[in-house]
Amino acid sequence: MTCALLAVMLGLVNAELHAQQADSLRAGATALRSEVVDTSVRRSPISPRRAFLRSLILPGWGQTSLGRGTAGGLFVLMEGVTAAMIVKSRDDLGRAKNARSDSLFQGFQLNATTGELELRDGRPIPIYLRNPLTDRIPARRQHLEDWIALMAFNHLFAGAEAFVAAHLYDVPARVSLLRAGNGVAIAARFAW
Repeated sequence: MTCALLAVMLGLVNAELHAQQADSLRAGATALRSEVVDTSVRRSPISPRRAFLRSLILPGWGQTSLGRGTAGGLFVLMEGVTAAMIVKSRDDLGRAKNARSDSLFQGFQLNATTGELELRDGRPIPIYLRNPLTDRIPARRQHLEDWIALMAFNHLFAGAEAFVAAHLYDVPARVSLLRAGNGVAIAARFAW
């Protein structure tokens, strides 16, 4: 009886059922390969390394290449402000250095006891003071160095921001402003 039951079970397993389909590769059909394209994932138009290098060379270029024109514009604006301030600081430092050979007329020398003008060869003795602008040379040199450092920081920060933006290109983000009491709150929502 066990042999008969086993034979019936084996017969059912080998029989094709209506819900099953024969394997097309075993039946002799050729396999069709199709690539599944995930349209929900956006690919970055440039690599993170290239975005970093572009913004390192010219701040805002990497951001613009990623379609982030506002961020790129802010870096370009910062670059323009720092370049203008470097030119102005260099001019101020040059004026202070040129003042080293300059002197300012203070007045004429007076006798301490009588209060009368002292004369030399029949002429009053003038008093000249060193131009006080020369005291500003160290401060103006420091201003110039600070603006140059800020420009270097702008290049590095723009490059780092473009690098991160290229890596996070496919992460959808929603940023909105919300009314919170008497002020405004910024809310950001990221989908992972």
